[in-house]
Parts: sequence; C-alpha cells; structure tokens
Amino acid sequence: MPNSFSMREYAYYCPKCGQCHFITYGNDEKCLVCKSKMLETPHEYCLTRKNFGIKCEEFEQNQQRLMDEIISKSPQFDKNLYDNRKSILDQQYQQQQDAITHGKAIWEGRDKGNEFGVECPYCHATNIRKISVTSRVASTLMFGLGSKKIGKQWHCDKCGSDF
Repeated sequence: MPNSFSMREYAYYCPKCGQCHFITYGNDEKCLVCKSKMLETPHEYCLTRKNFGIKCEEFEQNQQRLMDEIISKSPQFDKNLYDNRKSILDQQYQQQQDAITHGKAIWEGRDKGNEFGVECPYCHATNIRKISVTSRVASTLMFGLGSKKIGKQWHCDKCGSDF
C-alpha cells in the first residue's frame, strides 16, 4: 500500500456495531450508531475517503474483509447492533428532522397545536392563550366600552392580536 494517503483519509470503524465513517477531528470521535469509541481502520484495508461509498468490487471486498477479520472478532462486537445499523441511523435522522420541524414551527409561531385546538385567524399561529375574565374586566374598567378585549377570548402570542 503506498504511503500517499494521510491518516485522515482513512475510515474509522466501530468495534461494537461495525459502522464505518471518516473522522476529521481526531480518533476520539464516537460512533454515530452506538456512541462507542471509533478506531482507525488499518491501512491494508484501503478504505480511503477517495473511494469510500463507491460501489466497486475491490472496496466491497476490503470492507467485508475488515468485517470478517477484525470487527466480528472484537469482544465488543454486537451482532444485533450490526444488523440494525441502518434502522438506528434512520431513526436518529427522523428524530433530527422532527426536532427541526418542531423548532421551525415554534419559530414561526405554530408549535404543533395547543390544548385549546384554536389558531390565530390573522397569522395562523397556534401559540395562543385564553384571555382571562379578570383581564377583560380590568380592560373594560380602564378603557370603558372602548376596550379592545370586550368580546374577545383569545390572545395570540406571535402577532399580539386578540380575537
């Protein structure tokens, strides 16, 4: 194997679940699947960034050899984790997408519903609150019949309207 590749061009592998990926921060990175410490792939397996993910026979053979000769013989190896890597990563991805969607909804004032099942008729936000009777009475006493809260029972926390 030529010595033309730097250490950062090699994949790292997880001895527990067999997941391979590249690490740019050093070799103390945790596995994306099971959070175990990643180990540098020995250079003779030629799993370089340059050919990682390319469907070629030599790459697949080297990856299978790594699995057969090193990963599966590790005392940490967990066959169940190995067999479920894709579903675990898919589940993590879905959780991230859900968190992004929820964060975006909060940012836009649509926090995926509320306990009242009401949305603002002006901005369609769902982060609303009920205007208390005390608040309506106080507003009426202060502003008389000109109070904006007479006949209103909801307040939108996003646009500030009462409806």
